[in-house]
Amino acid sequence: MDKKALQIYATWSKQYLEQQIELSLKSLGIHGDDDIRDAKRVGDVTVIDGDSTSYPAELKSQRDAIIRLIKASGYNNTVETFAYTWFNRIIALRFMEVHGFLPHGFRVLSDSTGDIEPEILKNLNFVKADLKLDMDVCSLLKEKNDIDALFRYVLFKQCNALSGILPMLFDSEESYLELLLPKSLLKGDTVITRLLEIPENTFLNDIEVIGWLYQYYVSSKKDKVFADLKKNIKIPTESIPAATQLFTPDWIVRYMVENSLGRIWLESYPNSSLKMEMKYFVDEVLQTEDVEIELQKTRYRNVNPEELRVLEPCCGSGHILVYLFDLLYKMYIEKGYISRDIPTLILKNNLFGLEIDKRAAQLAAFALVMRARSINNRFFDKNYYVRPQIFEIYDSQELFDMNYRKQLSETNLLDDEVKEVNRIVNLFENAKNYGSLIDVSQLDFNILNNAISKLHSEIITTFNYRLLNDGLKLIIKLIAQAKILSSKYDVCITNPPYMGSGNMNVILVEYLKKTFPDSKSDLSTAFMEKCEEFTSESGYYVMINIPVWMFIASYEDLRKKILLKNTYYNMVHFGRGVFGSDFGTTAFVIRKKLLKNYQGTYKRLFDKQGAVDSVETKEKWFLEGKNTYYSCQESFSDIPGCPVAYWVSKDFILNFKHESISSEFFSGGRNKTHNNEKYLRLWWEIDNEDKWQFYDKGGDFRKWYGNHESVVDWSENAKA
Repeated sequence: MDKKALQIYATWSKQYLEQQIELSLKSLGIHGDDDIRDAKRVGDVTVIDGDSTSYPAELKSQRDAIIRLIKASGYNNTVETFAYTWFNRIIALRFMEVHGFLPHGFRVLSDSTGDIEPEILKNLNFVKADLKLDMDVCSLLKEKNDIDALFRYVLFKQCNALSGILPMLFDSEESYLELLLPKSLLKGDTVITRLLEIPENTFLNDIEVIGWLYQYYVSSKKDKVFADLKKNIKIPTESIPAATQLFTPDWIVRYMVENSLGRIWLESYPNSSLKMEMKYFVDEVLQTEDVEIELQKTRYRNVNPEELRVLEPCCGSGHILVYLFDLLYKMYIEKGYISRDIPTLILKNNLFGLEIDKRAAQLAAFALVMRARSINNRFFDKNYYVRPQIFEIYDSQELFDMNYRKQLSETNLLDDEVKEVNRIVNLFENAKNYGSLIDVSQLDFNILNNAISKLHSEIITTFNYRLLNDGLKLIIKLIAQAKILSSKYDVCITNPPYMGSGNMNVILVEYLKKTFPDSKSDLSTAFMEKCEEFTSESGYYVMINIPVWMFIASYEDLRKKILLKNTYYNMVHFGRGVFGSDFGTTAFVIRKKLLKNYQGTYKRLFDKQGAVDSVETKEKWFLEGKNTYYSCQESFSDIPGCPVAYWVSKDFILNFKHESISSEFFSGGRNKTHNNEKYLRLWWEIDNEDKWQFYDKGGDFRKWYGNHESVVDWSENAKA
């Protein structure tokens, strides 16, 4: 895979599409948040102030929809949304046509012979029914030799036709997007012609290409966020995804999947041939007899693959979900299921994902659909198709904007249900800030379902249209995501967002303080607690995150919580280099069941603290078994602060069985004189040694010894 070519294309496309979107908006009289010209419908046309052109009548409603989005999200954010929506659509079409997945079988963006005119334009008679083409429009544009206009028309019809199987990318209700396509697509330097320069095998080799394109597309926004952080600018809600997401290296994803979902399978079927295919599976070390007895009680038995439930609470573009899908497929095959039925069963029963970023959630769902279609060429048929259970986490701001409480009361339909509706709307008010960290445990879904049924019975009128159309749809989405958040899973697996509290906006800081006081210092550590909540008894939660929680004093209570009810099965301590020149990472597999004296396996993939080794080097060390340690987590409790010190020897731990220094000596912490001129001297300036004590207060760097020059007045009068 030529990642450099993908990076160049994605970063260029973002800038290009946003510029083209702005040009399209200006042509509609939309120049900014506060510079929107009036428009009105006059008979069969739409007229925009200051524009002599007459537009089709339906343009008025499309334009109004765009203006509503701008008023809700702001001009710049709306431009960005329109741009990435078309980027996602074009990438999806390219992937599908290269693989031959488009239902009608013709290429949409290209021609296999290399002709500039896409294959679909030469076969309009064969696709006119599927795409619902108006052939009179097509004939007129052909007569004018306006191939670009014809292609834009057919392209948008193709997008609408795909809304049934890929609604996450091709929403047929977003008709206004037709107005925002660049005027030129087939000739010159365009988002399509540049895409076609990337070799086809880049898209043929793996669905992972979608994730890399997403990562590169948002990279410029990530760079801007990091530049703002240096200026102490807090991360706003809309920038959290770009600031916190990192694409997990392939082999680390496999380690996480194989040692959680794969471990459940091997517990249930120890002789499974799948073990030979799990290259990164970490074998359990021989346990004592007592531990083995407890393990026998804890392990999964006779697992039915249809009953396994796996959650990715921060799923990004779906990298981890795709590997889960692949392993689940092999499990079904081993149990004798028919191959073409398996994708449907996996998407219906096994995989669940949550994500605050709309564009990433779209791509994650698309990736799973493509995986399903690659196995079953009839997956798009209604007998097989299942929409992936990947949920963009919505907030409820639109309901507040429409004053939903007043509108609810005016329907006079709900009784006690109003309280529950208010509860769920309030819970998700800041959902784009909190994501999967939201606690929905107190919701009553029976009451909420009753409320939905009653509201569905109301006839929509001009007065209640926003509530019973837009508002009701949003409440249904809130309930659906709340059900995912309230459920338990055999495996919770994720690469969580990374953000220290110093970079968080005020709303997020206060929420973490209140909800996750033991892990509030970083989003990734808060997700450790949340993943434990998501995991069913004896299930596994698996993460890759920063290792600060393993040692720093502020996370001591978090470490104690883990030791109280959970068991470390294995861990890979990467050091620096997994995500470039980072601050270090660690991946771990924890079982939600306390197994006393269980001997966990730990791999330390760095030689020297602070060294930055390549991901490939770390993979090699992992497979070679370099720096592998075995440790019982009870030993962590024997060390003050309970650090995850898996490498220390038993003799070293014995040192902590003795009395601590604090039992003999007192430290008041850092000493502050508040008047150095009065209370400090250099040692050669004093004549009363009883009154003065040596005082090390820092200074210039000394490699071996130094800065032992000051003394402090330690008399009773001075200390008073």
